[in-house]
Amino acid sequence: MMSVNLAPSNQNIKGFNWSEVDQIEQGSPITQRVVKIIRNLIIEGVLEAGEKLPNEPELADTFKVSRSTIRTTLQTLEKEGFINRRRGIGTFVSDEPIKINNLNLNWGVTKVIESTGAIPGTEEILISDRLASPRVAKRLNFSQESQVCVVERVRTANGKRVVLSVDFFPWETPHSSFKNISHAEIEKFLVEHQSVYQLLSHYFGLEIHHALAWISPLTANGLMAEKLQIPLGSEMLYIEQVDFLSDGTAVVLADEYHVGNAFTFSLYRSN
Repeated sequence: MMSVNLAPSNQNIKGFNWSEVDQIEQGSPITQRVVKIIRNLIIEGVLEAGEKLPNEPELADTFKVSRSTIRTTLQTLEKEGFINRRRGIGTFVSDEPIKINNLNLNWGVTKVIESTGAIPGTEEILISDRLASPRVAKRLNFSQESQVCVVERVRTANGKRVVLSVDFFPWETPHSSFKNISHAEIEKFLVEHQSVYQLLSHYFGLEIHHALAWISPLTANGLMAEKLQIPLGSEMLYIEQVDFLSDGTAVVLADEYHVGNAFTFSLYRSN
């Protein structure tokens, strides 16, 4: 197999714009940045399944980092299942690196759908204001008297209904006020761009740093069956997730109800 050329002198490699590299998590540790760049190259298909990566010295030169940084980067990507390292031969993109979603990674529904090669879409979007319930207030760490914006929608993959999602975020945080945008603006943005993460970044400069998730099986009730167009009692996967900024501020609570056979997830575990 031919080795992939990642040299930044090639300003456009299969549609990947190298001018974006310096914009990725400038404030984060350098290893984390390089991991994210290579991971994105794989997810976007710039680095294709089975392709051989440049060797460690070449990667170090490409990203202008030390070989130890590259070594740690490759170890991380291998643990996540994106690459395979063959002693004496080289490092290769995994055969199916984007068809299995690694639960160690904080991917929103949009990225999960894209990782399967499908086009994400939104149907039946409903945006409302509510007083925070005890659960929402506890997860987002504020009083029940606070108002939250609630975004309910059906997420689709190539037009097929795969996830019913409900996102809660407070109108006021220590970092921003969501009151500056209307429901109509939120709906328009999400229909065009799909991602709540992109919404937070675009309007408020908020970048999600990490998340906590609770995962459990369940069966579809009447509402889920109707929204997702599946039989009543179908097996589903429920993910409750809280997204945090780098300083630990909780900004989004998401309830995701996944159609049982829509995605395959993997989980890396070690001692």
